[in-house]
Amino acid sequence: MIHLKTVLLAFLAFIASSPVLSQTVAVTVAAKEELPYFGRNLPGQGLSAEIVRTALERAGYSPSFVFKTWADTYEGAQIGVYDIVGSIWYTEERAKEFAFSEPYLFHEIKFIKRKDGQAITFKTLDDLDGLIIGTVKGYAYRDDFLQSKKFIRVQQNHLLQNLNALALGEIDLTPGEARKIRYVLNEYMKGSIEKLEMLPTPLIRRGTHIAVSRTNPKHEEIISRFNKALQEMKADGTYDRIVEKHAY
Repeated sequence: MIHLKTVLLAFLAFIASSPVLSQTVAVTVAAKEELPYFGRNLPGQGLSAEIVRTALERAGYSPSFVFKTWADTYEGAQIGVYDIVGSIWYTEERAKEFAFSEPYLFHEIKFIKRKDGQAITFKTLDDLDGLIIGTVKGYAYRDDFLQSKKFIRVQQNHLLQNLNALALGEIDLTPGEARKIRYVLNEYMKGSIEKLEMLPTPLIRRGTHIAVSRTNPKHEEIISRFNKALQEMKADGTYDRIVEKHAY
């Protein structure tokens, strides 16, 4: 009887201390709607949303997602309206205010061209000499790309406009996030997919993170538990299955 009582008490203590088996903690994740990563009507609310949700649930949290403008997302998380920024690029300036997770996904900004166009290769900006390149207003390209005089930049409001201009032969190249390019082509320009090709070398490669305001007394705990759960997802194959599920 004593042995049974000891085992029972140990089991109850394990349950009480386990973040997975104990009551989950509700958290609000704010993100800018950005297809195919975050979207109200996407399967799983998007690739990034599903990765973040799965990791947080494994870490003992119950996440709910709200979709806001980038300014509202950032400022709301700063002042504690939202617990977590769902997707954010790391900078030293931002790190003064936010604790960042390990990157949970990498974004590659690549050039896309017409297959029947010029024989263009890209390794350095010198390879772009004399070309007409479609860009998106306000996008965070590399500074040297934005300042270069070697090529002509034609600005549009959306990636889709640049892809249409490329298909029509009005520009030579346009850079875009690789998964987003594939998503836009599959959703809106299926007839042009076989006419276009992506260059292999990225202009930019950046990791995306979750972030928690340093004013949140639990910021270190949230980030630590998220990182641990993310590592477990990669080890057991869950991460790869999610990425494959959202492939375009």
